[in-house]
Amino acid sequence: MEKIILFLLLYLFTIQNSEAQWYTQQSGTTNALYDIEFINKNTGWSCGDGIILKTTNGGINWANNLNDAPFKPYSAIFPVDSNVIYAVGFFRTFIKSTNGGENWSIIENGNPSEGDYYSLYFINQNTGWAGVNLGSGIVGIKKTTDGGNNFIFGQTTGIPQDLYFKDSLNGLGVGGLSYIYRTTDGGLNWSSYSIVQNGDFYRVSFINGNTGFTSSTRAFYKTTNFGVSWDSIGRVSPLNIDVTSIEFCNENTGWAGTQSPVYKTTNGGRNWVQQFLTGVVYSIYSFNDSLVWTCGNAGRIWHTSNGGISNLHNISNSVPSIFKLYQNYPNPFNGQTKIKIDISKNGIYEMDIFNTAGKKIETIFNGELNTGQYELKFDGKELSSGIYFYRLSGNYISETKKLILIK
Repeated sequence: MEKIILFLLLYLFTIQNSEAQWYTQQSGTTNALYDIEFINKNTGWSCGDGIILKTTNGGINWANNLNDAPFKPYSAIFPVDSNVIYAVGFFRTFIKSTNGGENWSIIENGNPSEGDYYSLYFINQNTGWAGVNLGSGIVGIKKTTDGGNNFIFGQTTGIPQDLYFKDSLNGLGVGGLSYIYRTTDGGLNWSSYSIVQNGDFYRVSFINGNTGFTSSTRAFYKTTNFGVSWDSIGRVSPLNIDVTSIEFCNENTGWAGTQSPVYKTTNGGRNWVQQFLTGVVYSIYSFNDSLVWTCGNAGRIWHTSNGGISNLHNISNSVPSIFKLYQNYPNPFNGQTKIKIDISKNGIYEMDIFNTAGKKIETIFNGELNTGQYELKFDGKELSSGIYFYRLSGNYISETKKLILIK
C-alpha cells in the first residue's frame, strides 16, 4: 500500500511540475541577485552582489546599470518611476538615480563595520523608508522626506527584511524571528510583535491597503486589516523547505520562492503547486497574473508570460531515434497552432520565434526536457499577420521552420 501511495504522489508531482512554464532570461552575470522590480511590463531593474541590471524590453536583454555607483552588494531596489530609482545594500550603502539609472548619486557609502541596509519602500520621489542594521544591536527603519538628504530613525526589535506603506502614515515591515513591525505615524514610532514561535519573515506582499501576505520559514499568513491580526493559511510540502520570497497579484493568485523551486497558489494560499526547480529564489515580481519575474543566486532571472501554465505537454515517453522539429499545424493559422518535437537526449532546450529580419521576438519555451515526444501550443495573438520562423535548439543542435500567421 505504501508503494502505491508513493507512486501516486510521484505521479501527481510530475504532472503538476510539467504544467509549469518558466524560462531563463540572460542576465549576463553569475552574481547573486537579491531583488527585482518593474514599473511596467517592459522596464525593470534587478540588483545584487556588485551589480544593478536594467531591462527595457521585458527582460529579453539585461544591461549592467551600476555605472558610477559603488561596487557593493545591493539588497533592495525601488523604482519610483522611470527616472527616480533608489537602491540600498550592505556596508551602509544608499544610492539614488534621477535618470533611470544612467548615473547614481551617493546618499551613504559606508564601510563593512558600519552596518547594512536590507529593505526599501518609497511612496513618491521624496518620501521613503529603509530597514537598516546600524550595528551594536541597533536596528530599525530610517525615513526621509526630502529624497535622502535627511533622515529620522525609528528603532525596532529586529532587522526589517521587507517594507510596505499604504500611505504617508501607515506602514508595515517584516523581519527575522517572525517579527511584524507597524507604524501609524509615518515611522516616528514602531510597534513590534512576533506571530509565530519560530521561523523568519523575508518578504511581505500587499494587494490593497488592508490585505497582505507573508511567509515564515515554512508557513504562509494572511492579514485583512493591515497587520492588526494574521491567519495561518497553508504550507508548502515538503515541510522542510525554506520560503525566501512571496508575491501575490490578487487575493487568489500568488507565488512563493524557496531554496529550490517556485510554488504557485490559485486559491489564496491554501494549496501550493511546485512550478520549477533551479536555484534559490530571493525575489518575485508580478506585473499581473501572467507576467512574472524572479531573481536568485548565480545571476538567475526566470520569467513566465502565462503565470506558469505551460504550453508544452509530454505526449509520449518513447525515446525518439533523432532530434526532430515538426511543421506546425495548422499552417497558416489564426490564433493558436501546435508544434510537435522529438527529444532524443536529455538536456536544456529553447524554442524561439523570429521575424523575417532574423530578430528574436519571443521565447516560448526554455527549460530542461527529458527524452520523449512533446507538443507545444503557440499563441500568436500578440503578433501581427505575417511570416515568422520558429527554432528549437539544445545540446549543440538546432532546427528551424517557417510558420504563417493570418488574422
